[in-house]
Amino acid sequence: MAMAINYVSDINPSKESWKIIVRVTHLWYVPSYNNPSELQSIELVLMDEKGDKIQVSIKRSMIMTYRNLLNEGESYTLMTFELGSIVEIISRLHMHTRLIF
Repeated sequence: MAMAINYVSDINPSKESWKIIVRVTHLWYVPSYNNPSELQSIELVLMDEKGDKIQVSIKRSMIMTYRNLLNEGESYTLMTFELGSIVEIISRLHMHTRLIF
């Protein structure tokens, strides 16, 4: 059975399997604090067809997997990710959850 498509506003910790279709609206690289020539993470803002946004963090261990696959302005279907809490609230996103790869 095909997994139903969810919206960003549907995402919550109540289940583990999600499928969202989103566009990368912003993508930036965060350098390591101790060694600026190395990357600490890749950060993205994703937006679904309703205009809802969520921040995504790609950890250092996954950077090589995703670095050449994701482009700003492109759309993607995401199905495997963890949910994490945002410590500081990012007001322009109006979300208290972020996706982590």
